[in-house]
Amino acid sequence: MKNNESLMVIDPAVVTPSLESFNRIVKVAPFKVTYHLPALYGTKSMHNEFNKNTLGILILGSATSVNDKNKWQDEIEKVILQATEINIPIMGLCYGHQLIGKIFGGIVEPLWNEKIARGNRKVNIKKSSMWGSSKSGLLLYSHQDGITTPPPTFNVIASSEMVDIEGIESTEKPIWGFQAHLEATEAFVEEHNLGIEGANESFNFGHMLLDTFVLSLK
Repeated sequence: MKNNESLMVIDPAVVTPSLESFNRIVKVAPFKVTYHLPALYGTKSMHNEFNKNTLGILILGSATSVNDKNKWQDEIEKVILQATEINIPIMGLCYGHQLIGKIFGGIVEPLWNEKIARGNRKVNIKKSSMWGSSKSGLLLYSHQDGITTPPPTFNVIASSEMVDIEGIESTEKPIWGFQAHLEATEAFVEEHNLGIEGANESFNFGHMLLDTFVLSLK
């Protein structure tokens, strides 16, 4: 592995950056991890960092809708499409999941009359190229939108009683998305006032899924 190879973490936060989640990822990754806050601090660092030595891209959650028309959102899309051209692995979580869905031809809409739902729910994951055999576990969530029609070149690999399209996997490129917050930590629970039972179980299951992606990049 080259010293200049790295994972790009794009945090589309518009209020509170996901620093605790980022720091946990840094501890897990056996390579450099860079952090980008396009909504709060501009997109220059994101474009400067992206190159052929980028090992992968992780897009986190945001209070912004992917259907908003902010310039910084267009810039994230440009990076994703550039990465796709050279088969750089990409994972999107919550907002990132929805953004992937929209970019590649899916439909993202409000799920519950534009009300935000928060908590943890049991998510069932099908057999997949990244995570192997089918598995189920609790995952934390906080969102009002979701993918209602998947992109044409993606399979739905996860679902729950609450959301039909919990996870997607491209049939052509190394791209995955999960609606739930796999990256969630105690700071996420506090920020969203979740205070719920099963948080540690959700941390364990979510981090296992996320870390599998991260470690696959080495």
